[in-house]
Amino acid sequence: MSRARLFVLAAVLALAGAGCLVLGVMQFHDDLESYVASQYSEYSRDGNGARYECSGSPSDVADDLEDYQDSEARATNRGTEYLRYDDNMVIVGPDGRRPCTVRVEDIDAGYSHGAFILGSGFRPGSPTDSAGGSTGGPDGTK
Repeated sequence: MSRARLFVLAAVLALAGAGCLVLGVMQFHDDLESYVASQYSEYSRDGNGARYECSGSPSDVADDLEDYQDSEARATNRGTEYLRYDDNMVIVGPDGRRPCTVRVEDIDAGYSHGAFILGSGFRPGSPTDSAGGSTGGPDGTK
């Protein structure tokens, strides 16, 4: 190979490397739990998850969370927003005297055991032995 071709090859490889670096940095962000912990003040924790105090309306806070990372499903019930992610269930709404809270719990906590009946996109809806043996939730009776 001539010297000129080696310079061209080096330039192409440098540009490809820089492009990969930029793509990698664009894909890098904290997981949702870390993001919530960095944005809101934790006030409670139990075996299933953590609760954080937020300001603003639950709908606006849920919108902010979805701006950070799109949820797989979202539902609203009586002023509380429910967001399902791959590994977490996020509940944004009032809690006692706190008008806006964010609860992040592992998807395998209450959600997978039928603690929430939220409609389309939220599966499983309830335990398989509910309502006389039929499945509950979106397609069954509860």
